[in-house]
Amino acid sequence: MDTGPVDVEGMRATARRLARAVSIEVTPREQGALDDVAGLLPPGTPVYVTFLANVGFDRVLATARRARELGLRPVVHLAVRAVPDLDALDRTLGRLVDDGVRDLLLVAGSIEPVGTIDNTLQVLESAELARRAFASIGVAGHPEGNPGVDERAVDDALARKNKIAAESGLPLHVVTQFAFAPEPIVAWERRAREAGNTLPVHVGLPGLTSPATLLRFGLACGVGPSLAVLRKQSGSVLRLATQTYRPDETLAGLVRAATDDPDSRIAGVHLFPFGAVKRTARWAAALREGRVEVREDGTLDVAD
Repeated sequence: MDTGPVDVEGMRATARRLARAVSIEVTPREQGALDDVAGLLPPGTPVYVTFLANVGFDRVLATARRARELGLRPVVHLAVRAVPDLDALDRTLGRLVDDGVRDLLLVAGSIEPVGTIDNTLQVLESAELARRAFASIGVAGHPEGNPGVDERAVDDALARKNKIAAESGLPLHVVTQFAFAPEPIVAWERRAREAGNTLPVHVGLPGLTSPATLLRFGLACGVGPSLAVLRKQSGSVLRLATQTYRPDETLAGLVRAATDDPDSRIAGVHLFPFGAVKRTARWAAALREGRVEVREDGTLDVAD
């Protein structure tokens, strides 16, 4: 990614910094895997709990509750287009707070709005959110674009989120869609920063699952140019079926970029396991524990 001299010690320090902010995602169907996560990662590790249209809210709350019982920090997804109106938002936020949830990830959702709420800005600017003291609120970032959404509208939305955070004190951060190469992420972060973004950026990385699974999810999620990197790395159909993807190469590019650019807003790593929760948590634990080899050529290995 970069042909200049490699600051090996700087990269080691950056890797340690990003590792302190590692998080992982689970679905309510994977609630049993929380025991593995708690056994591998330290107390307080953020665990993002997805809230999909075909899963009841009670199951989301039960998963968040179990995460908290295990000493983890549940971060509940809220797809705002699935919330009919501000009254329903008030009830939803109230149930989350009553159940001990203090961290949110707000996304628009890939569905048509079921009511009057169309985007996350409506929620961020609402009195219903303002009267609750959430510890952190994530908003989505799309380094390779957001299918069906104009790039200028995405840029404008991020600028407004920065303004809301500055004026209201809301504890916002950006969680990006996953990518298979560092270049689109680094370029997007720099462009966003030049446009005024000051929010911390937690970069989404795929977990340690099969490339075939990742290709399927990448196509479904609209991940763009970095899909070609995955295809090139994976090779034949047989290798697609039998090998395990590792995010080490993408992490190396991010670590090097953040080391070389002290103004970078890259602040953490968020992992999308796509079913491979235990294997991905083991990799995250190795990263947290500093079992990372950084080489003179700027590559690295996480020794899980």
